Amino acid sequence: MSGTDIKVNQDYAGPLLKTIEQINDMFSPWNPSVELSIGLFSMMVPEFDHRAFREALVNAFGHRDYTLLGRVRVQLDDAGLTIANPGGFVEGINIHNLLTAEPHGRNPCLMDALKRTGLAERTGRGIDRICEGSLHYGRPLPDYTASNERNVSVYLQRSAPDVEFVRMLAEEQERTGKTMPVNGLLILNMLRNERRCTFETMNKKLDMSEQRLRAMLGQLTESGMIEGSGNGSRRTYTLGSTVYRRTGKTIEYVRQTGIDRVRWPELIMKLVAEQNDVMRADVMELLHVDANQAYYQLSKLVKGGKLRVIGRGKGARYTIGGFTGRK
Repeated sequence: MSGTDIKVNQDYAGPLLKTIEQINDMFSPWNPSVELSIGLFSMMVPEFDHRAFREALVNAFGHRDYTLLGRVRVQLDDAGLTIANPGGFVEGINIHNLLTAEPHGRNPCLMDALKRTGLAERTGRGIDRICEGSLHYGRPLPDYTASNERNVSVYLQRSAPDVEFVRMLAEEQERTGKTMPVNGLLILNMLRNERRCTFETMNKKLDMSEQRLRAMLGQLTESGMIEGSGNGSRRTYTLGSTVYRRTGKTIEYVRQTGIDRVRWPELIMKLVAEQNDVMRADVMELLHVDANQAYYQLSKLVKGGKLRVIGRGKGARYTIGGFTGRK
């Protein structure tokens, strides 16, 4: 559709495999690509990831409720692409656990046949591919919020690719020789949109277990793609300096990390209040800084009269109190 004008309105009735191929062939001319230059190479980026479209289409036929009247509907308009089918989500699956729920279907024999023909994802994780198809190009996540108990609907928003985000992922893949897993894409996408997030927030909003989240955050931190500060569930993350540098947004990086550094004295004082005193090693662990930075932050608080120091060297302890005047 273009606005309210119908450009093409085609119904299909026939063998399932043939119908899927017909719809797939019909869709291709309406899914143009743009060329992006990545270093010395170039790549074609379609408006809608073709593998994601094919997977969503196959899922609509493979998981629909055939006891209900109705048909699978594919609609392409100015806003985006919608694929809908009769029948709600299978028991145990909802829009909040699509990526983590154990894969199982309403029509296991049909899905097995579709997997054997190569149309469906053999691992049963087709939803990963649908999400990956959007996230890999820096586009919004697939939207399932229009689904209900009688209908499942996935909406892929029409959106230009984020060129710098695509370039960043391509360079990382070239460096490691591996594609970014969907969990990593979810984290990077959230930080790209929110700028900074706590572990607690990501754990609530992202569809992955706490263990997987911690592991993925660790991998991304080691690669330099993200940076963390703080401790525990309140530990905050931002995209790394190399990522901001690649995207030409160094000022934003300085702004984001600067916010953290402004809060360092507050965090130290809070830790002192909880423990009665702290050592340099405690501050190193709290702020994820080296010994010199930890000492500098503690010294400022001592000079400011907020802390007093007891002892010398590495074993020195800092507690709440006035400036002692000792040099």
